[in-house]
Amino acid sequence: MGLFSRRSKRSAAVVPATGNADDDHLLALLASTPGGLDAPRDWIHYLYCATGDGAAAMERAAVAAGWTVRRVHEGEGIVASRQDLAVTPVAVVETREFFEALAASVEGGEYDGWEASAG
Repeated sequence: MGLFSRRSKRSAAVVPATGNADDDHLLALLASTPGGLDAPRDWIHYLYCATGDGAAAMERAAVAAGWTVRRVHEGEGIVASRQDLAVTPVAVVETREFFEALAASVEGGEYDGWEASAG
């Protein structure tokens, strides 16, 4: 064995596709961090709407589903977060479906995506 022997390179984790290219890209990045996709992370979702009443309705539904919520954009949007969930492909699909349906239920609702802590 030489002094500078090559170390085997880590193979990239294979992440199942979610059907959303942005989600797949973020999951691939998270898979390469310590804890991979099994580690609970700070997971944040962004939703906007046309009215304060819509934001209040989204807030109530998100809180009822276990999310911590704060209002943004002069009361016409919410940021929902949790720190106790692993960001897995299945969780991403289910959570995107939940927030897209929630946004669609109010006037001018829009789900703007998510981010998660890297470690």
